[in-house]
Amino acid sequence: MEGIRQKEPYNLDNKDKAIIRVLFEDGRMSIAEIAKKTLLRRDSVAYRLKKLQQEEVIIGFVPAINPPSLGLPNISILLLRLRSTTEEEKKEFLKKLVANKYISYISSLIGRFDFYAALIYKDTNHLNEIIKLIRSYVPNLVEDYETYQVAEEPKFEQMKDFFV
Repeated sequence: MEGIRQKEPYNLDNKDKAIIRVLFEDGRMSIAEIAKKTLLRRDSVAYRLKKLQQEEVIIGFVPAINPPSLGLPNISILLLRLRSTTEEEKKEFLKKLVANKYISYISSLIGRFDFYAALIYKDTNHLNEIIKLIRSYVPNLVEDYETYQVAEEPKFEQMKDFFV
């Protein structure tokens, strides 16, 4: 699954919202089950589901992983500022960031820092190893960085509230 792309807004009607609400219960639910729960016809559900995917309202069906169950109980936010660089170096660096399995989210920023990355890791030593590796991706490219350990996640957005 690629990152989020900006498109023209798609106008969801109540039937589309009902389908999406049901999918939040179980993204692997069959069309027949969705039809039963939404009181829509199966062919209507199939058509609408295909349309929602074509319009990139739904961009994938993936499992939600709980990192602590994999021995990765910590999350840190890493802010990176790069020195003046060529576009090729920046692209190479970003490609390596995206490939790092301990980075769960990356954003390109406008402001004091160039990138925001959410890291999952075992302990402080592991976090230091990850940061050292990231800084080595393109030698001398990272000018500065800051890390912030996540203490609590009062909201993990699955966007369910948009479909009420």
